[in-house]
Amino acid sequence: MKVGVAIGGTLGEVSDLAARAEAAGLESIWLAELDRTALVQAAAAISATSRIGVGTAVALAFPRSPTVTAMTAWDLDEMSGDRFMLGLGPQVKRILEARFSVRVEKPATQMREYVQAVRTIWAANRGEAIVHEGAAYRITMPTFHGPLRPDRRDTPILLAAVGPAMSRVCGDVADGLLGHPLASPRYLREAVAPEIAAGLARAGRQSDACPITAMALVSLGDEADAARRAARIQIAFYATTPSYKAILELHGRPALPRDLRRAFVNHDLDRMAELIDDDLLDSIAISGRPDEAPDRLRAWEGIADRVVLGVPWYGMDPGRQREAISAALEFGARVAVAGAR
Repeated sequence: MKVGVAIGGTLGEVSDLAARAEAAGLESIWLAELDRTALVQAAAAISATSRIGVGTAVALAFPRSPTVTAMTAWDLDEMSGDRFMLGLGPQVKRILEARFSVRVEKPATQMREYVQAVRTIWAANRGEAIVHEGAAYRITMPTFHGPLRPDRRDTPILLAAVGPAMSRVCGDVADGLLGHPLASPRYLREAVAPEIAAGLARAGRQSDACPITAMALVSLGDEADAARRAARIQIAFYATTPSYKAILELHGRPALPRDLRRAFVNHDLDRMAELIDDDLLDSIAISGRPDEAPDRLRAWEGIADRVVLGVPWYGMDPGRQREAISAALEFGARVAVAGAR
């Protein structure tokens, strides 16, 4: 099982963390799209490294034209020497509309077409006489000057998925599925993997064509209670979103989002942390003292091809978040060294 780490911060910090991750022997680094574009962060990480894989987890698909995404991904892939992985996500409806002024009625259907449109751009740039005419996207001039990159590969496309429809789309068209940090090993095994398999079968693809990259929430520190509290608050924040209610239902907590939303609206972080009990916390996250953590990664063995270590960020000041990323990176380095023996 491969081990990567999610990094972030200023562009200078991204460059520094990317170089540290590469020197530590991790397999990949991943950039999120919150207050900064994941694609520019990826460029910074690529510039600071020479061997490690660099991916976006995730870049938002729907606010961008498929053509813009295709061009940017190929530029980053060329810049990296074929190390770039394009992780795309749909984002939830409320944020698409309120932050990006974008309306999407059928995200799974549109994401399938989005991936097809991106690959159409790449194929046209290699010289194929091809256009894309679909329900959401119509691209009849996929190149500007004609074929310019006849030898370029298709950059791997991984899709973020939680529910059954998007997981099946991953099986249909993606090169991998990016799990959500709230998605426990049990949820990936019981709810996600069967839907990927259904999509693969529907598309007539090989059974190993869409491996899972799990996103593990990691919060480590010598002060175990503080580290676990940060993980509780991050889980609580995610769990206020209706899109993730199936995960909580699988773990026997169907009513939890109602109570969490009330605490969230009141900005009551203490109550949000209190609502995440130890069993749920340990089903989802790796948290506590660093010496207690290594064995916890085994929960993802057999279901994930790769585990990306990500840290809490909701309610954390930038300094504490930098410390959390450093702790996750050090943990990942120990795991990578142990796995190489």
